[in-house]
Amino acid sequence: MSKLKAIGVIGIPYNVGWKGEGIDEGPSALRRAGLIGQLGQIAEKVVDLGDVRADLPPRDDSNPKLLNPYQVVAVCRAVATRVRSACEQGYFPLMLGAEDSVIMGIAEGLTRGLPEPVGLIYLDAHGDFNTPDTTPSGLIGGMDVAILTGRGPDVLTRIFGHKPQLSEEQIAIFGARDLDPPELEMLKRSKVHLYTMDRVRGLGAERAMREAAERLLRFCGRIYVHMDIDVLEPSEMKAIHMTAPDGLTLAECASALRAVRETGKLSGLAVMVFNARKDPDGTEAQRLSQLIVDSLGHS
Repeated sequence: MSKLKAIGVIGIPYNVGWKGEGIDEGPSALRRAGLIGQLGQIAEKVVDLGDVRADLPPRDDSNPKLLNPYQVVAVCRAVATRVRSACEQGYFPLMLGAEDSVIMGIAEGLTRGLPEPVGLIYLDAHGDFNTPDTTPSGLIGGMDVAILTGRGPDVLTRIFGHKPQLSEEQIAIFGARDLDPPELEMLKRSKVHLYTMDRVRGLGAERAMREAAERLLRFCGRIYVHMDIDVLEPSEMKAIHMTAPDGLTLAECASALRAVRETGKLSGLAVMVFNARKDPDGTEAQRLSQLIVDSLGHS
């Protein structure tokens, strides 16, 4: 497999759809760990395109079932513009983010910037498939995959004037093992391809990912991988913000992501929710940087 032609790194240091300190510092922590330089091993050209900047309205937590929607919308619109621009300039976009609610902007940017429909492989310990009717927290970072399918209020499902952003068949959730009962029921009734951790272990991580990619590619021409690092085994990655036991090992994750890369259809990667406050000496950022390089590397 040849090197990537050009990687464009985009930081998204906003914590608008979640709560907790440290995750908005994730992009800068990965840069300090030397990620940009390491990417030169696997790409002909690497450019740090800097951080997304968004003009945020005042925070609005007045609805306990839908916290801070207007800031989420503002960041998603800014993200979509940056991701689309990166694609149109010929970059493979590597997004380093704080939390998952920005995915609506990423998906829109890829859809507008790439010549073929995009499918999503969502690596996460959680389903993020709640709605305001089922959410236990009100956090939009726990609803974002459902929002992509058109579930939820118009303020979020129609950020870009249309819904759904992706059809259910264009989405695979991979590595989930901490699902709220209502979201699991919705997932079972949907056409989303659900690869729980039990299913991944049963098939083997690489084989499961190949199967997921093959299923998506029946409905799209490109694949975007979005990885919340809580998909990983906590004993191997200490800077996870919201831990869940029995996750992917670093080696399993790298081999699974390489399986997507080997399809030739991988067109974007986001690495999200790295809690820099849990990594005071930078060791975990170096480990995650190496995982990214191993996952995108060529053989």
